[in-house]
Amino acid sequence: MSLNFYHSLGKTETWPKLSGTHPASLTYDDVLLVPQTLTEIDSRRETDISVKFGPFNLQKPIVTAPMDTISGEKMARLMHRLGGLTFMPRVFINEALEACSRLQKDKIEAIYSIGLKNALNDATQFKKLGVKALLLDVAHGGMKNIVETAAEIQSKLKITVIAGNIVSYDQAMSYKKAGLKIARVGVGGGGMCITRLVAGAGFPQLSAVFETVSSGLEIIADGGIKKPADFAKAMAAGARVIMIGSMLAGTGETPGEVEGGVKKARGQASEDYMKDNGSKVGEFRSAEGIMTMVPYKGSAEWVINDLVGGLRSAMSYVGAKNIKEFQNKAQFTIASLAAQGESVAHINSK
Repeated sequence: MSLNFYHSLGKTETWPKLSGTHPASLTYDDVLLVPQTLTEIDSRRETDISVKFGPFNLQKPIVTAPMDTISGEKMARLMHRLGGLTFMPRVFINEALEACSRLQKDKIEAIYSIGLKNALNDATQFKKLGVKALLLDVAHGGMKNIVETAAEIQSKLKITVIAGNIVSYDQAMSYKKAGLKIARVGVGGGGMCITRLVAGAGFPQLSAVFETVSSGLEIIADGGIKKPADFAKAMAAGARVIMIGSMLAGTGETPGEVEGGVKKARGQASEDYMKDNGSKVGEFRSAEGIMTMVPYKGSAEWVINDLVGGLRSAMSYVGAKNIKEFQNKAQFTIASLAAQGESVAHINSK
């Protein structure tokens, strides 16, 4: 992972000891990757972006979010072909096991989501089908019960259990001490999430990656990825993979039908989702996600290719042939608001 920040005239600083910048305040737009000197990458084709992620060997460090309007069997098959991985959403257990059986029969790897209720029993059924990894899917991964349940399942079933979402070093260390290996990182940064507006809870996403990778855990950077540059910055900061959801909304492989040129997309904490799954907004539950209609985009493969192209380009600027080199060699610099404005196309056409 790179915690290295360029200061000036060849001098650098290491996060969190940054001049004039609060170390917990950073998100992707707040930084840029510094082009390096005398690099030896002559072509983006020379870059290797494969990673080992838990029990999986991925050709692309991209996983899809466990959202019912994003990830399904079609997405799992596409991501398998492209060298990534799909996190299947929480659904009724019989439905989930049937989908798992179909995918396992075709040797399509995916990660399946379970909740706290009946967690060990559900995990056992997935284990019997040959699943290698599960996600204990909750909003607040800092709960004691989450850590204990994930550790119990992992110990009893000898299966990789991913938990989250978390954002801080202390939370990550609680996972590590419990024997967990992988954490999903990010609160409030998702494209269809309004947790920060409703609960006032969250953490700037790049700083969350810095915090949690410092524990030694494998990190899924979940949220805040709006463009290829964000993907590159998350990987440079030490994420093992990035998770995307809203970027894939409206693509052909997402569940649902195209109606009038649009497809439905919703957060798992949206009122629309809760109505369909037997929950109600009220005194003890607020909607922390939104539902929207997204223009049909064609295949998700184009989204994945765009992200991958940006990562390979970033690696060429840094002079890194693989992800490990990228994370060792990358340097960040703080981008002022003026610099952020300078970063976008600003031609004055009249």
